[in-house]
Amino acid sequence: MTRTSSAPVLRAAEPSDLRRIAAMWEAAWLDGHRGRVPDELMAVRDSQHFTSFAADHLSTTLVATDGGPGLLGLVIVGVGDGEVIQLGVDRAARGTGVGSALLEAAERLIAETHREAWLAVVPANDTARRLYERAGWRDAGPMVHQAPTRHGTVGVPVHRYVKTVRPGAADAAG
Repeated sequence: MTRTSSAPVLRAAEPSDLRRIAAMWEAAWLDGHRGRVPDELMAVRDSQHFTSFAADHLSTTLVATDGGPGLLGLVIVGVGDGEVIQLGVDRAARGTGVGSALLEAAERLIAETHREAWLAVVPANDTARRLYERAGWRDAGPMVHQAPTRHGTVGVPVHRYVKTVRPGAADAAG
C-alpha cells in the first residue's frame, strides 16, 4: 500500500471486503493494543475474532480506499448507542488524513440519531488519543470497557472520549 496524497474515497463496506477488513483491522488493532491491554484480551483476539466481528458489523462499517481495491482504513459505528466501535488505519496510510476522514464520517452517521458520540481508548495509545483530541473529542475520564470476545467480555481499563456531534439536540435513541 502506498501513501495517498489525495483525499481517501469513503464508502460502505461490502461483503467482498470482509477478508481485507478483518486482516487490516487485526494488524491495526494489534499495533494500538499490544502491551496496552490485559493479556486475557490479547489471548482471545485472534484472526477468527476479527473475521467474525467484522462480519457481524459489516452493515455499520465504512472503509477508506485510494479508489482502487486496497483498503486504507475502516471505521465501525454503533448507531444504536452512538459509539465509534473501532477505527483502524493501514500502517502505510497513517498520517495521511485517512483516520481523520473516517472519524468525521462516523461522527456524521452518529449525528443522525444521537447528540453525543463516544469511544473507548486505552490510556497508553497516545497516537489515537492525539487524533481524537485534534478532532475535538474530550477525555471524559477512566472507565472499564467490557471488550467483546467470542466467549463473553474482558474488562479493559480505558478512557471514555466524547464529542457533541449534534449540538442542541436530544438523543433520539436514548
